[in-house]
Amino acid sequence: MKSDLDRLMTERNIDALIIPGTEEPNPYRDYLANGIHAHATVIKKRGSEAVLIANGMELDEAAKSGLKVYNMTDFGLAELMQKYKSDQQAIGREYWRNILTQLDIKGRVAFYGVGDVMGTWKMLKRFERDYADLIEIVEDEDTSIFALARRGKDADEIAKLRDSGERSSKVMTETREWLAGHKANNNVVYKADGKPLTIGDVKHFVRLKLMEYGLEDSGGMIFAQGRDSALPHSRGEEDQPLELGKTLVFDLFPRPIGGGYYHDMTRTWSLGYATPEVEEAHRLVMYAFTQSLESLTVGQRTRELQELVCDIFEERGHPTPKTKPGGSEGYTHSLGHGIGLDVHEAPGISNYSPDDRVFEKGDVITIEPGLYYPDKGWGIRIEDSVYIDESGTAHNLTDCTYDLVIPIQNQN
Repeated sequence: MKSDLDRLMTERNIDALIIPGTEEPNPYRDYLANGIHAHATVIKKRGSEAVLIANGMELDEAAKSGLKVYNMTDFGLAELMQKYKSDQQAIGREYWRNILTQLDIKGRVAFYGVGDVMGTWKMLKRFERDYADLIEIVEDEDTSIFALARRGKDADEIAKLRDSGERSSKVMTETREWLAGHKANNNVVYKADGKPLTIGDVKHFVRLKLMEYGLEDSGGMIFAQGRDSALPHSRGEEDQPLELGKTLVFDLFPRPIGGGYYHDMTRTWSLGYATPEVEEAHRLVMYAFTQSLESLTVGQRTRELQELVCDIFEERGHPTPKTKPGGSEGYTHSLGHGIGLDVHEAPGISNYSPDDRVFEKGDVITIEPGLYYPDKGWGIRIEDSVYIDESGTAHNLTDCTYDLVIPIQNQN
């Protein structure tokens, strides 16, 4: 949790964290600055609250963080621009020295954030060159301070995740109801104007619904049909008409517009009817899904839950990563992952998770077993997001029916 940052900084001997201000969406800034929508620089010294540095146009927005906010001009930026004109390197060099000295930033400093790779590399090289008398830039461990702190969610974060889950579930439910209102002819689904209903049409409807509920499709939803539904990360073909009896994997992972906490959920549908083979496989995936939720306990190795699902599938003749890693048929991926300001966070739930990776109170994770057979033309995945509360009880953040078949009237 955020309250763990000072302890983690002490354990890793880091004196300060710096997140340079950029225009890109930045989950590191969002985390420390409580989700404000300002392109501010965030600096946190060990043992002190974070502070923000913003330009004059964004001071009010930055103040919504509840943190101390400085204007960029507080560090002589206006005077430096007047002095050095277009010499951006000279301006930046003295501007950052003013920040470091006025805020008493010294010692071992770790940088985080999101931005252009080359620009960031050049900036850090300049910091190493220009401020060696003040700071030492340090490399964090493979599992970073932020990965550890952000794993455990506090009550405020859970409330935001629950809200994203409620809104996402409504979008999923209304999409299902909208599809059910269409009719088919010769096994192809049509719109009221007589044109085939395509995957692109569905995505357009979903994005409008997301906007209606204050969400955005920042990662690019999956809505894949038939053989594409058996390719777990296929987004689906925009111009492909929807057909009766084919599996549709709908993986929706939106966040609030402008940034915030994600929700992640998947349903598999078949319009009009489902083949007996698909119905049987769907029941098996549902069984693996419910067994996973029922078996989830605090202190359990995350790997054990993945192995449970592998055993369920292999007992029914389906290959899994346990005995056939890297395969393209059967169960082909890990069971889930953490979720928060990024759609993929710690902990991972795979066959390769280390022995000391266990489920903890405050975890928010996805559970998403699936079966995929490209040559047979079908794929199935079911996914909900859940969290583990202070008592160790798992709660589902997703609320949408798991029913496979969406009734469609076929006029043929």
